[in-house]
Amino acid sequence: MENVDFTRPIHQTATVFVVNEGKVLLLKQERSKFWLLPGGHVENNELPHEAAVREVLEETGLQVELFQKPDESARTSIVTPIPLPHHMKLLPCRDKKDLDFVFTAKVLGGELKIDAESKQAKWFTKEEILNTPEVGPNMKYYAVKILDEFGK
Repeated sequence: MENVDFTRPIHQTATVFVVNEGKVLLLKQERSKFWLLPGGHVENNELPHEAAVREVLEETGLQVELFQKPDESARTSIVTPIPLPHHMKLLPCRDKKDLDFVFTAKVLGGELKIDAESKQAKWFTKEEILNTPEVGPNMKYYAVKILDEFGK
């Protein structure tokens, strides 16, 4: 992490590996040459897992259910457990840093469509992920791992 400027403000984001029939959904957006996950900023008074579900619906038209579930055994009269992300990452983004909560989900309903931010949406198999140059190394690593875990 030596190349990350830690003086920049941190924004929270939530992204989602949407898994369906052994494939993951990625989006091609104008702002990047790489395929990206659906997701975006966590709004004020919104929790990361809520942002994840909302962003997938806004960007793809798909209703999803997160694979991550809260640990209800930890519930008390003052503590409400929330789903932990599959993983988290810190990455530079223009004049800030994004602390990204990365979730995994399955499709419940809806019809795949793209919003104004995206120019294409595509379901990728593991082989396509590994053989597509516009899928970055971190995305390849996690997509393969997640398809092995949830893509059956």
